[in-house]
Amino acid sequence: RKLICREREYLINALKETGKDNIRIYDSVANYILFYTELPLYELLLKKQILIRNCENYRGLSKGYYRIAVRGQAENERLISALREVMGK
Repeated sequence: RKLICREREYLINALKETGKDNIRIYDSVANYILFYTELPLYELLLKKQILIRNCENYRGLSKGYYRIAVRGQAENERLISALREVMGK
């Protein structure tokens, strides 16, 4: 639980810093983070061999909603690094 809490906090802070005006993050206490962006992140990250959950088929959500799992430190850092690349940060 400590790992998930620590890594979730890291991911949320990194998403806020990386996305600033482009990403809206929804609070979470689970082992995943839901967020919204108009950028086609699913496709952009897939090109970098990173798979995130496209949530546009969830009831009440639409295109632009994504979910990422809270993983270990190395995997989370790889995800954030790829996000920075595709977002030009």
